[in-house]
Amino acid sequence: MENSHLETFKAEARGKGWPTTVVITNTEWTLKTDEPIEEGGSNTGPNPMQLFIASLAGCQNEQAQVVAEELSLNITQIDIKVEIDLDLSGFMGMSDHSNGSYKSLRLDALVTGDLSDEHVKTLGQKVDDRCPILALLRTSGCQIESSWSKR
Repeated sequence: MENSHLETFKAEARGKGWPTTVVITNTEWTLKTDEPIEEGGSNTGPNPMQLFIASLAGCQNEQAQVVAEELSLNITQIDIKVEIDLDLSGFMGMSDHSNGSYKSLRLDALVTGDLSDEHVKTLGQKVDDRCPILALLRTSGCQIESSWSKR
């Protein structure tokens, strides 16, 4: 199968101690990741897992906008709450690897707009099926609990 929709994302990182400065290549975006002071960092930015969960929430919203347009749904707002349980044994050196470290994820989306409960159910299913970040978690073995409802 031809990869006609393949897009390559690039970033470059530089670490000086705990903080890491990440430049998203060919954009104006520079991010900083760090760890809290109590965990040895200098607390100058969110940690990588916090950015990961923020990326998932953003990906779900953006995918919902695409799907809503395809289904001609009128959405005025989506509020998304996400929690993920991560086993840090590999990260902490208590295990040889971090495979299987994503244990469970809870996602709760409340959709506001002129649409029925059935529309919201269809929207949520399509978004969950198509979100590449959620797919990454799904294929890692993470247990996913997703709830989409109308506000």
